[in-house]
Amino acid sequence: MSAPLRRVAAEGRASARNLVHYVALRRQDLRGLQAELSRRGLSSLGRSESCVMGSLLEVAARAHESLALVGDTRAAKELARLVKTRSGFLSWETANKYLHRHTHDALGPRPAGRHIYIMVTAPPAAEATSAWMARMLTAGMNVLRINCAHEGEREWLQTIRGLRAARVQTGRSCRVLMDLAGPKIRTGPVAAGRHVATWGPARDELGAVTAPARVVIRRGSTPQHDGSPAGQLLISDEGFAKIRPGDTLRFRDTREKKRTLVVHEVDGDQLVCASDERAYLLGAAKARLFRGGKPLGTLALEVPAADDPAIDVRTGDPLVLTRRATAGRAPRRDHEGRVEQPGQVACTLPAALDNLKVGHRVMFDDGKIHAVVARASKDRESYLLRVVGTQKETVKLRAEKGINLPDTPLAVPGLAAEDRRALAFVARHANAVSLSFVRGPDDVRLLHTALDRMGRKRIAIVLKIETRAGFENLPRILLEGLRRPPLAVMIARGDLAVEVGFERLAELQEEILWLCEAAHVPTIWATQVLDTLARTGVPSRAEVTDAAASVAAECVMLNKGPFVGEAVRVLADILGRMEKHHYKKRSLFRKLDVAR
Repeated sequence: MSAPLRRVAAEGRASARNLVHYVALRRQDLRGLQAELSRRGLSSLGRSESCVMGSLLEVAARAHESLALVGDTRAAKELARLVKTRSGFLSWETANKYLHRHTHDALGPRPAGRHIYIMVTAPPAAEATSAWMARMLTAGMNVLRINCAHEGEREWLQTIRGLRAARVQTGRSCRVLMDLAGPKIRTGPVAAGRHVATWGPARDELGAVTAPARVVIRRGSTPQHDGSPAGQLLISDEGFAKIRPGDTLRFRDTREKKRTLVVHEVDGDQLVCASDERAYLLGAAKARLFRGGKPLGTLALEVPAADDPAIDVRTGDPLVLTRRATAGRAPRRDHEGRVEQPGQVACTLPAALDNLKVGHRVMFDDGKIHAVVARASKDRESYLLRVVGTQKETVKLRAEKGINLPDTPLAVPGLAAEDRRALAFVARHANAVSLSFVRGPDDVRLLHTALDRMGRKRIAIVLKIETRAGFENLPRILLEGLRRPPLAVMIARGDLAVEVGFERLAELQEEILWLCEAAHVPTIWATQVLDTLARTGVPSRAEVTDAAASVAAECVMLNKGPFVGEAVRVLADILGRMEKHHYKKRSLFRKLDVAR
């Protein structure tokens, strides 16, 4: 037995050996052989993932059996050898038992009425009450996921206590999975840009004013409304108290043009004004107040800052990515929209840029912005990117958005400092822990070591495959994970799609399922499952089809949303129905009502 297999826990050794056999089998192009086997009425090996050698020997035995029947003595001897050898390898039934046992160990008791588990992401602690938990359990939730990237220990404990109360109330079981944030590479803070307000009247095709511009001036002490500050201004409470309907405010805009606002009404904490002229205000302007043509003093009009500053990005733009701890800034453009000074964005994990090179791809905000490194500064502190594609004509890039580097080897540890701090809480309170952005076996080893120090050698580990490196290293990652079961794998399809391209996601998703089945490791189908239903209450046709396809995994994860309870109920119904037709890659021929 090879050294990697000897290091695997005894309970996972048969699974690890089968994984090695499967990887060896898939190094060959078997399509021609499969066609020939099917033509001869033998198994095509298309369902051999869970018991590779057993399947190969079974097919060989059937082939030699047919020859032995016509008197081939050599075939008869070989058949006897194959039958004896075959007993030393996994059968499909034994492999299936391994997978079910490993699923139970990682995710808990099998759900009533179905094989496939449903995982639900917890909302903020204030919403994750025992009543909310009871609704989820009744709808069909089997695992609660708590995202450690949000809130803190007090809120996590509040959420777990809510689940405990709901379990007692409903009599239903449910495991707790806590999801470590991992070395997520994000955009740094973005400085607020110039505060500009502009308005203009409606005009006909000849330029005549058909309706004045409506301009709102708010009392300075009132909370800012959501939305763009364009056409909306602030004034001090003292100045607000002086203004009456019919007053006028006269000022010069940024172009030094004289402009007038006529106050039509005073409505609570805001003034509603009208203007027949186009105006631009930058930051603030002094205005003179007039009533009946008489001046009453000077007031300050202010342009409110945007609540959520952003960098506007368009295809073809240059963009600077820097490792320096500095605020990002929007680009400066000329009157035709061409960039005169590139925008700049910082990376929150500078070490992630250590191996970034010219030609490497950089994606922002779940792939909404695609860029390529055009040039590096001499000190390699900053990189000039060229934006080659954007989801919309203009994308607003804000702080705390994800950065993906699919071509760049990352020299950062799999456990960030925040993860290590959270892990102490996780080890005390959770049934399972998930490791984000797994790239190789070293990341798994690091988590094993940390948990062993905390005395949690049997806590279930879920490895999230969401990077190109994680996918390419999956066989070695699984072998390392099997050293310390229970183990599961989450197919985090969002980040994975950004890294490998959406056109390849379905292919890679299938390969991950195959490799995990070969290792008898349960899989979790994640990212945007019934997402529209959870958010709006109405599902799309595409996501219902996607939910039906999730029957290939052992668990399906739903994200939070106001209608997530309905999403759990619908998913439980879909999975219950689809299980009657499919198990893994096998079609199950139950009696069809339509066939009557």
